[in-house]
Formats: sequence, C-alpha cells, structure tokens
Amino acid sequence: MKKLRFAFVIIALLIACDDDNDNQINYTIDNGCYQGYFDYQDTSYWCSICFENGKYVEWPSGGAYFQKSMSCLTVGTFSTKNNVISFELDSFKFNDFPEPCETDMLLPGSYEIVYEGHQDSLVFKKGNDDSEIIYYLKK
Repeated sequence: MKKLRFAFVIIALLIACDDDNDNQINYTIDNGCYQGYFDYQDTSYWCSICFENGKYVEWPSGGAYFQKSMSCLTVGTFSTKNNVISFELDSFKFNDFPEPCETDMLLPGSYEIVYEGHQDSLVFKKGNDDSEIIYYLKK
C-alpha cells in the first residue's frame, strides 16, 4: 500500500510540474531569410530579416514606399526563451544614411512570439496601442 501511495505522489508531482511548463514553449528559428511586413500605427511596412546561428541582419525590402528608413536597419544577435524573441543591437546596417529613423521602428528589443508555424512562419509583437508593432514573416 505504501508503494502504491508513493507511486501516486510521484505521478501527481510529475503532472503538476508538467502543467507549469505548458505556457513556456521554446522556439527555434531556422537559419535563413524571412520576409514579410510589420504593422505599425495602422500602416504595413515591408521588411526582411535573415537569421543565422544566433545572429540577425535586417535588409531593405527593395521598394521605396512603406519600408523602414535605411538608417533604422540593424545587425545583431537574437535569442528565444519561452515565448519571447529578443534582439540585441550590435550595429546599424547603414550608419551614415541621412534619412532619420523612427525609433519605435527599431528592431532591437523583446517581443512576444504570437505564432511560429512549421519553421517557415513567424509572428511576434511588442508594445501597446500607438506603440504596438507586429511582425508577420515567412521564410
């Protein structure tokens, strides 16, 4: 009877520990370039981010309209933990570009991963109301 009670306690503890980890998903981002857009203040802007071995590089989308200023494009490192992706700034891609950068559009920071599907789609967001920015990317 004691062995049965002990086994029940162990099983209950394992189930309780497993429940604590249900909301903490560890995401992995495949190496490669992801393209898409981000929504900021009711406008969609084109974007492209390449990921490789813990590093990221933002690239111009190719169009002149509805994209980040060249002075806002960054290079750095990224990491994922639980449902958060964090971007750390190493440098700006085009340091001397004269056009000013809207600082809310800078990528570095921590974002909640909203969706990651089949290793080819990635959606993440940060901020609220007027400062909310949501990225929709596909590999």
